[in-house]
Amino acid sequence: MIGWEIKKIIKNKSSIIALLLMSILFLQSVFVKPMLETQNEYYDEKNNKYVVDNRDGVEIASDKLSKKVSEIKETSKQNSDLATDKSTNKIINNAKEKLKKDNGENYQDIIFYQVFESRATFAIAILLIIAIIVTISSNLYTDEKLSNVSPIILASKNKKKVLNSKLLISILLPIVIYGVYIMVVFLVTSVQYGLPTTGYLQAYRIANIPMLVNPININEYIACEIGLLMIVLITISVFSGLFSFITENSVQSISAILIFIALGKLLTLLKFLPSKLLGILAQGNFIDIIMRQSQIAGNYLGDITLFSNSISISMVCILLIGIVFILGIALNIFTFKKIITK
Repeated sequence: MIGWEIKKIIKNKSSIIALLLMSILFLQSVFVKPMLETQNEYYDEKNNKYVVDNRDGVEIASDKLSKKVSEIKETSKQNSDLATDKSTNKIINNAKEKLKKDNGENYQDIIFYQVFESRATFAIAILLIIAIIVTISSNLYTDEKLSNVSPIILASKNKKKVLNSKLLISILLPIVIYGVYIMVVFLVTSVQYGLPTTGYLQAYRIANIPMLVNPININEYIACEIGLLMIVLITISVFSGLFSFITENSVQSISAILIFIALGKLLTLLKFLPSKLLGILAQGNFIDIIMRQSQIAGNYLGDITLFSNSISISMVCILLIGIVFILGIALNIFTFKKIITK
């Protein structure tokens, strides 16, 4: 049944749109590049001009690293026993742990990881992947409805296998697309900047806000970001397939999934909600995760108290996303069973 579903997707007209989007996706990966540690460019508002630092790249990178390490050292010198709350205590201990694992005395080449991380989590790339997923998933059922094939399938003995194969496709689709994109980005970045060799260094070296980063290495930090985005993409795909099943056409299905994606961000506008919930929504909504405004992957954002237990805000956000993902699968299965038992 999986093979039949894949053939149907390939023959569908929407696959042409998906292929065009994939071409743009892979093409842009060649050109995306952040401001490297060996570069320093900024706009001088006082003198009203754009400034380019012409110092040696290693000197610039060493200077940036020194500033990050100094910030972490200042925090680590504080007495954690005198901290006014658990979050401050955790930040101080994290700072000490980071310096213990990597004191940052010497700059080492991390350009590959900077570029790879930027490309792997690039907002436009993720939006393109979502567009591809929604284009395909939103037509998993609607095409059959419009062509009047749906009643025949749902009346057949194999209807359970057909429905389950559609759910499996919606789960595998983002894994394959994002997985292939990550591999392409890895290969392109390796060709441009050489193979990675310093992933064992602490993640604060490539982070914009070094104080927030947990005491984990670069490889673990990037894996956290990719893993989080993968869960978000799978969740969107699963719900896109669900909406395709319960709506009448692809326009309704796409509209429903767009509302679903934006729902968490919209809820942050409801200021009457409890402050703790708003704080979680501010970091855990899909829009901010996709646009890289969220810091929950690999970072410490403080704790909240739930059922007399102190839990990391980042962990709560990730758990909620996981619950939404499981809920999406459960709703698909529930809807299938409701149809099958008719």
